[in-house]
Amino acid sequence: MSAQFSTTPSLSEKTLIIGTRLWLSCLILAQIIFITYLMLGYGLASIENRIEDWNKFNNTAYVSNDTLGNFFYGLHVLLAIVMIAGGSLQLIPSIRNRFISFHRLNGRLYLSLACVISIAGMYLILVRGTVGDLFLHSMTFFSGLVVLSSSFFAIKAIRGKDIKRHQTWAIRLFLAANGVLFFRLFIFGWFLLFGPLGVNTSDFTGPTVYAVSICSYVLPLLIFEWYRYAIRNNSRKSKVSLGLVLSLISLIFLTGLIGITMGNWYPSLFEE
Repeated sequence: MSAQFSTTPSLSEKTLIIGTRLWLSCLILAQIIFITYLMLGYGLASIENRIEDWNKFNNTAYVSNDTLGNFFYGLHVLLAIVMIAGGSLQLIPSIRNRFISFHRLNGRLYLSLACVISIAGMYLILVRGTVGDLFLHSMTFFSGLVVLSSSFFAIKAIRGKDIKRHQTWAIRLFLAANGVLFFRLFIFGWFLLFGPLGVNTSDFTGPTVYAVSICSYVLPLLIFEWYRYAIRNNSRKSKVSLGLVLSLISLIFLTGLIGITMGNWYPSLFEE
């Protein structure tokens, strides 16, 4: 998210700037730790030809005698590492404005990988299934469709030299592509604060799972529309309230990052 503010930002603009930067900083930190987890987990297991150990990180990752499914899962993880590493760089104005060639090349790579990962992910949901029920699967599928449609319109806009529209669709793409990470941060933040309240741990269903799904896959897109409204209408109240909301989400991200790192990622990597 980026916007042009006055040379001397007002209090409302400062609130929005701080909230946006805090949100992006927390997200990038989570992405760095997530990439490290994927590389140390799936990466090392693959290099050492121990792909059955994928199930230490996801019990549906490796299925015996399912070569095609295992290939798609491995591809999904590998490309996710590359995509996540370059995605947030697209949103940083100093990089986007000073290194135009890199921005274009990285953007093409990011868009391509996001589409491939989404297609692979939807294939795995349809063929293998995953934790949760139809609602959670539908939300994940919805995120994949948003990635594909946003990619199409982002390309269409840039070919028409409509930079502003291109940026709008590119941010929608970015938010949808990070939906799975948002879900992990939100749900583990909940676990850390409230335990399994509202979650049926036997099949990963329940009101909390449904609410977190909406907060992960739908709410970010709505917040972005709120952001666009605040900028377009120069609404002081919207800027202040949105800045505070983004700051709150940042704290939730940090809480969830602590919860998932200590409760899932670290034990999966270093504890038998």
